[in-house]
Amino acid sequence: MALLRDRAKKRPEGDRYLLAGNLLTRETGRRWRWYHGLLFYLLVQGLTFALSGLVNRWQGRSIRSPGQLLGDVSYFEGLRQSIFAPPAWVFGPVWTLNNLSAIWGLLRVLNKPSTSKGRKAYLALQAASWLDYIIFSAAYFGLRSPLNALALTLLMLGLTIASGLVALLRLRDTLVALSLATLLLWLLLASTAALFQALWNRDALYEVGPFVEPAPGLLKRRPAK
Repeated sequence: MALLRDRAKKRPEGDRYLLAGNLLTRETGRRWRWYHGLLFYLLVQGLTFALSGLVNRWQGRSIRSPGQLLGDVSYFEGLRQSIFAPPAWVFGPVWTLNNLSAIWGLLRVLNKPSTSKGRKAYLALQAASWLDYIIFSAAYFGLRSPLNALALTLLMLGLTIASGLVALLRLRDTLVALSLATLLLWLLLASTAALFQALWNRDALYEVGPFVEPAPGLLKRRPAK
């Protein structure tokens, strides 16, 4: 510490001003801050609620609670699910973690120079991924369609893998790639569960299914009422 102080004292006054100017420029260059991420999260949730509410109303369903707009637990638990399907109560905490982590990575990329290699590709992939998220509840729960759930889950899985590859190979930012880690693990599990769900249940929207009978060893027991 003493050595650093001595060097600082010996540093020319002009160099000190230059260093301060560089630090100030770096700080002011961070245009996107945590509260922008929070506002974005609230906007996404608002759009998800609104779209799901419109679809449920269109289907002639009454909304008994706000949580129904993000996921109708009674409908979900009424479907034949595989042993890979998480319990309904897990979805809220997991998606909160996934979303906050992904938004942190998104802000990190937004704060990179606009000329950064891979920045535009990453932002485009994430825009598509967030649109998928907004549509999901309405397309799955609102339209009573396990096939929609499978298609949108697989699409988000593909977009997440592509985003991670862009982060690693083009942005060369390991932290951005890690911001998608929990989402990737969740989507791998969710894709497996969604596949069995689509195969084993009737799809009210497309009026097809079930396509096969569940294998007893893979069928999850429904919760007792």
